[in-house]
Amino acid sequence: VMKTYHMYNADSISAQSKLKEAEKQEEKQIGKSVKQEDRQTPRSPDSTSNVRIEEKHVRRSSVKKIEKMKEKRQAKYTENKLKAIKARNEYLLALEATNASVFKYYIHDLSDLIDQCCDLGYHASLNRALRTFLSAELNLEQSKHEGLDAIENAVENLDATSDKQRLMEMYNNVFCPPMKFEFQPHMGDMASQLCAQQPVQSELVQRCQQLQSRLSTLKIENEEVKKTMEATLQTIQDIVTVEDFDVSDCFQYSNSMESVKSTVSETFMSKPSIAKRRANQQETEQFYFTVRGLSLVAFQGHF
Repeated sequence: VMKTYHMYNADSISAQSKLKEAEKQEEKQIGKSVKQEDRQTPRSPDSTSNVRIEEKHVRRSSVKKIEKMKEKRQAKYTENKLKAIKARNEYLLALEATNASVFKYYIHDLSDLIDQCCDLGYHASLNRALRTFLSAELNLEQSKHEGLDAIENAVENLDATSDKQRLMEMYNNVFCPPMKFEFQPHMGDMASQLCAQQPVQSELVQRCQQLQSRLSTLKIENEEVKKTMEATLQTIQDIVTVEDFDVSDCFQYSNSMESVKSTVSETFMSKPSIAKRRANQQETEQFYFTVRGLSLVAFQGHF
């Protein structure tokens, strides 16, 4: 759109130059005709009148040609000027939309993506895995209490919000939005705002109404998708935050390691509820990502 605007603005400037040239030729021709009439001296009535009539006819014909050329150039200039105004409006609209999209991505979308990764159970899963390890180690060997306490303290300090903040601070060059795109005027055109003159005004009003209608429809659709995503996300969070990390039942007192292995296989790893829960979790997560992907595609399709 910037190239189109530059092209039409260059055409407008060229047409304006040609129009000024035609106006100068017209003024020059009119002044020349006046001077010629003033310089003519009286001669014999018949010959003088014939010469004057012929000269006037030639001058009028030349003036008419220049006037027609001026009218054509005036029309061409008006047409090119209108095209340049429309192209500049399109460029400014595209520039504003691009800056808004970039701003939204760096200020909202990146943070939201990180939040979604955290909300889908990364910290909860890590918490459960480490607590399972702690429970096993504490029952196997009491002499490791100091090291296990340190690990337990680290698990207690897991926090999604502070981790995200630390990540964004460490790589601020990635998460900070870049500078805005600035309007680049072409060949002295310093108008940097939308032009609402006729006949462009009605076109802009119509376009604004269309965008408002599309945004209203999109808002309704997004609200429905949001409700579905929130319900699905809550289900996933309920699944991944189950406190099943305690394995103390697997470490019953026995003089034989084979007995311990048998107890583990029977009481923990062979629970049918674990496989069923994992299958439900996978199905729910797949549904969540499908809904989120469709919402993003629908949003991009509107624009």
